[in-house]
Amino acid sequence: MKKIILFFLIISTVNAENSQKASSIFNMITKSITKKTEPVIYIHKEVKSLQLFPGNIKIVKECEEADIIILSTLKNIPSKCREKLLFGTRYSHLDNENVIGAFFWQKGRPNILFYKKRLELNGIKLDSSYNKYIEK
Repeated sequence: MKKIILFFLIISTVNAENSQKASSIFNMITKSITKKTEPVIYIHKEVKSLQLFPGNIKIVKECEEADIIILSTLKNIPSKCREKLLFGTRYSHLDNENVIGAFFWQKGRPNILFYKKRLELNGIKLDSSYNKYIEK
């Protein structure tokens, strides 16, 4: 019984660490995109890591107030949100031409991807440290 409890304790610790890492990466990305020290974001549906560990991000309940919309799904995006900067949490979100980039987990590793043309269309110039994450 003690082994089972220890196993679940280790798993929950690893999940918490991944959530904190994801939140830290979202913080870094949103600050770079918006050029603000405390970006204002709206989460469409649910992004647990940001909701548990928001860091220096201000999360709002209405997308009109946000600098950027973090998407966990592309379904039923309110029309008033579609004019904002959209950032995905899945690789498949990049199929939508309005999504400027995505942060997602693949094979247990965090991945960041931006499309150069979409960044340019939105007047976004990222720091050179992001060059390896930008697809031409």
